[in-house]
Amino acid sequence: MPTAYWAPNQAAVAQVRTYTFTAPSGVGNHYRATLNGKTVTYASVSGDTAALAATGLFNLLNVSTGIAAEFTEISWANPSDGVVTATAGVPGTPFAGVPGTDKGLVLSTGNGLVNGIATANTTDNASPSTVDDPQNWLRVTAPAPGVRAIPVNGDDVVVANTSTPMLWNLDQLAAVQFNTYTRWQSMTGTIGLPENNPLGYAEWRATYFKFVGPQGSTPAGGLVMVLGQGSAGSGPSRERYDVGSQKATLNILAAGQAADEYGVRFLGVHTDNVFTVLGGVSLGIAMVNGEISTLSSSTVDGDSTVGLGIGLTWTAGSTLTMYGGSAILHAAPATLALNNGARVVVARDVLTWVTITARGGSGMTWLAGGTITTLTMETGAVLDKSLDLRALTITNSTIDGDTCSFVDPLNTITFTNATSVKQQVTSGPFQFTGTRTVKVT
Repeated sequence: MPTAYWAPNQAAVAQVRTYTFTAPSGVGNHYRATLNGKTVTYASVSGDTAALAATGLFNLLNVSTGIAAEFTEISWANPSDGVVTATAGVPGTPFAGVPGTDKGLVLSTGNGLVNGIATANTTDNASPSTVDDPQNWLRVTAPAPGVRAIPVNGDDVVVANTSTPMLWNLDQLAAVQFNTYTRWQSMTGTIGLPENNPLGYAEWRATYFKFVGPQGSTPAGGLVMVLGQGSAGSGPSRERYDVGSQKATLNILAAGQAADEYGVRFLGVHTDNVFTVLGGVSLGIAMVNGEISTLSSSTVDGDSTVGLGIGLTWTAGSTLTMYGGSAILHAAPATLALNNGARVVVARDVLTWVTITARGGSGMTWLAGGTITTLTMETGAVLDKSLDLRALTITNSTIDGDTCSFVDPLNTITFTNATSVKQQVTSGPFQFTGTRTVKVT
């Protein structure tokens, strides 16, 4: 089976675009530069020529303040009459003609003038961080030596031993069917972009590294992803993956110190998707508005932090099992099992939680209403409803009376049926040994 290694070898080359202006046909013609939905416009005045129009738009663009931040990433020049050039301020950072989006820089005309600016791609962008550049991959089919080529269907993909990030054209391998994907801790460069650019605008280039699982992986088999293999290296501080509609099993062993709210973000819509997260990792799934994902049974271990967003759908019979760690939940699995001091915050209203079992000092903070059909609390578990006024209905419940508690000073919880109270209860209005049934109204 061929293995494709992320092995960045491309030089960083600044993209250059050259724009040649034609003369206005009258007063008030518009010469526009548009980038990420932001537009800078020069309106022609009496006596304008092509040279004057080009200089007029150049003067509006070649500023550092009072302009959308996207334009400040470009170095502007007016090298000759009727010409404006745009050059990437950071070599290797694309600003125009980016595959998969129409939000890159475009110069155009209007308000009485059509096709008044000609565009030339003077120098194409090149970067060691571009994921669809063959120079940044090494495909090895043993015993033959490696060749520079992007991954193809069936490849085992390995990302390791570099600090060079994976940043550009992240969606251009979306149709490639990886056999497996392994990211080692020795990969310390970031994978993906934050949804909010550090300059303060919503990122318009692809932010998730996109690929799919092996051919024929639905419904059985699927893509196996392992993040954090090996002990050498600190891992990346940001990872973003979108595996589309093929089944994926995500195993996160370790990651870097998170640069964002969640160090790893994952998207995938197959109904059999599962994840396992070990200690110290923060994972967000469908936590950004508009994102969607689907999950089946999943596991959280250690001191991991998980965020499961409003766009997440749990399949029938799904289970989220936590052995420690914490989670913020905007979607309800069929079964929620909390152990070893696990902590969850329920942050979405009007959900039905079919089965919840909490034990071993686990805690639930309920910042919503909703319904719990069957609740079991053992060995020090707590349900805290003190911070929210919305009504929570608990249909059936069993609780260890000696160590567990409901915190409901606002009287927001309604118990449909009597609660089975177990163990020896030595304080409070009811004191007994064994199991008794208590109805709270």
